[in-house]
Amino acid sequence: MCNNNSGPESNEHSKSVGKDLTEVLIIVSISIFSGFILGLLFAPQSGLKTRKNLIEKLKDIIDRGKFTLAEAKVMGGELLEKGKEKASKISSKIKGKNRADIN
Repeated sequence: MCNNNSGPESNEHSKSVGKDLTEVLIIVSISIFSGFILGLLFAPQSGLKTRKNLIEKLKDIIDRGKFTLAEAKVMGGELLEKGKEKASKISSKIKGKNRADIN
């Protein structure tokens, strides 16, 4: 007895799963959109204040990101230098062993 999943039953099952997934995505999308709208409607501040606060927070996040990026570049440079030093030491040890083997 062989189980072949390419028959009509398999096709119906995949259609059912696809339909279920589509329904879930639609429900999630509607829920997110509704929550966003309700949040704006019941916000404790006016739209202008809310937009100003959002812009200030975005600027703060961007500044933090720039600072973090600069720190990462410095740390990356330091790690690169350490890696080069270690590679150089290992390379000189290998070269030293090769010379000793030749003599």
